[in-house]
Amino acid sequence: MGSVLKPVVHIFLLLLLGLIATVLSESSSDPQCANVTVNLHVCADVLRRGNLTVVPPTECCNALRRIQDEVAELGVQQTCLCVQNCIFSHIFYQDASIIATLAANAVDISTQIQSDCDVNLGFRISTNYVC
Repeated sequence: MGSVLKPVVHIFLLLLLGLIATVLSESSSDPQCANVTVNLHVCADVLRRGNLTVVPPTECCNALRRIQDEVAELGVQQTCLCVQNCIFSHIFYQDASIIATLAANAVDISTQIQSDCDVNLGFRISTNYVC
């Protein structure tokens, strides 16, 4: 009897793990946020540094312009929520030191990157901004 239950338990555990992985991935990947997430990733290195020592790369500015276009589609609040979700889920994961750096410099980098790229998203790209 014990030898029959062992494979059943293994199968059950595998199915359970698959279900958990599916639920977690769905909660962090809102289809409305797909374009925002893809575009924000282009600026990930700039955001991880936490400050701008040079003008942002053209690719990052173009990506921010595409996110600005998403604001027109989704609205400021939804786009802001998408950006924050991407920041926590994909760009910084759970790296507390990077999150602390971004939080400390959030106003500076958010204002500076949007100004340098001639973009106005209507919100700060920040871990501590309330959408």
